[in-house]
Amino acid sequence: MINERYELPIKAGLIVLWAGFVMGACYISGRYFEPLVARFYLFMLLDPLLLLAGSFITARLFGGRWYYKAAVIGLSVVMFFATPMRDVVPNLIIVTTICVIFGSGLGAVFSPRSGSTEQQVKAEHYTPILGENSTPNNKKKRKKKAKRK
Repeated sequence: MINERYELPIKAGLIVLWAGFVMGACYISGRYFEPLVARFYLFMLLDPLLLLAGSFITARLFGGRWYYKAAVIGLSVVMFFATPMRDVVPNLIIVTTICVIFGSGLGAVFSPRSGSTEQQVKAEHYTPILGENSTPNNKKKRKKKAKRK
């Protein structure tokens, strides 16, 4: 397991990488490629898969925390309204929200750090319904044969 002191730098780095990818994909799809084909492959296939994978991995390593999801969704809202992404990808906020919440939820299921200690199931002591002495002894006691002299 990765040490908890690396949690925030790793999550912040993933958020910055994702934002850089989205802005680069926006630039590349508008300048160099056929706009509709590039937008489809970049924003409808690659971006959601990267978000799902990144959210799953961080939630699996560090547990599902709310501030990671809020940071990614907030950054997608800022990118949508502050940049020309509004014309390129109209459903950026919706796709980002669904992928981050779904990926973090799946990762949190497989994380040993998710949930509080109060919610974890404690091992209960098993007591038989009929009592401890109620099980019949199926083995019959055999008499020892006399030793021959």
